Amino acid sequence: MASKQGVTEVTESTSSNEASKPEPAVSGYPNIWDTFFLIFLAGVLVCVAWVGVLSHEEGYKNEVTKQNAEAWAKWLKENSEPRLKEDFALENCAASAMERKRWGECFGSIMENVKELNGLRNAFTGEPLTFIAKCDPKDSSTNGNMVLEKIVPTPPGSAIPTVASQMLDIDAIDTKTSLKLTVCDKGGYAIKVDEFEF
Repeated sequence: MASKQGVTEVTESTSSNEASKPEPAVSGYPNIWDTFFLIFLAGVLVCVAWVGVLSHEEGYKNEVTKQNAEAWAKWLKENSEPRLKEDFALENCAASAMERKRWGECFGSIMENVKELNGLRNAFTGEPLTFIAKCDPKDSSTNGNMVLEKIVPTPPGSAIPTVASQMLDIDAIDTKTSLKLTVCDKGGYAIKVDEFEF
């Protein structure tokens, strides 16, 4: 019994000594692990901000690309009727029953004489805009360029009412022509802008 009492007294005295020890004061400053976490958090925030900036820049380039194509579509649509008249300013683009007019000559005249179109640049490369055969996600050189296609009706009763093909320099434009304008975005994917007559 005496040994049990001694053990109980020792345990009680030890627990009373532990209870009487003051707890260490908390300084209020972060410890080393808190500091590492804060540095990591700041790094994550910087990375998120950087990704946001890059996304904004790429989105802006896509919007500029669409605006370039809309400017071309606007000019071609606005000049669809006036080019049928004899006194049209760009002779190579004027409709004519007497002489064959070609798209390549008209495009050259537009680039020389129409200020709002000849100053447009590819938003991704900074080079002058060009018309290409098609958008291709595997070919980054197509990004920001435009595709101009002529729409040709198929014979009555065909399963497909129209066929679209690239507008070539040798294509005739001496009569009204149905056109489709498409742009290639950052990924090289086609974005349809408009269909109209020129």
